[in-house]
Amino acid sequence: MAKLLCSAKEVGFTILHYSLDTPVEEELIANPSDYVLGYIRHNKFTYTESGALVEANHHWSLDIVKEFPYCDQENTWILYACSPEKTRLEFGKILGKSHQALHIHNWDIWSVKAKHSKVAVITSWEIF
Repeated sequence: MAKLLCSAKEVGFTILHYSLDTPVEEELIANPSDYVLGYIRHNKFTYTESGALVEANHHWSLDIVKEFPYCDQENTWILYACSPEKTRLEFGKILGKSHQALHIHNWDIWSVKAKHSKVAVITSWEIF
């Protein structure tokens, strides 16, 4: 007998590793999205509040990213408030000027006690 463990409706957030040459701040300002909550870098979560950038040392997204072996490097992650499919479309706005597209191969689903929805972390993707 089959049992659904997590439906697409339960995925409310997606964390995507950012690996472009342009700084993430510039890309997010140039390509605004209602779905971007902020970004993670250097074990800090940065978000916009009243037009100013605010850094937080404690955020549930940091707990997830810290579980990945390469999180201590100079990596940046974008936190979206949507499913992986919608994230692909929203990240496409950043890639649109270079006529590239994001293709997501795989993601892991995480549960966060502070939130009532699941979090997808993109673990395998390519840009072409």
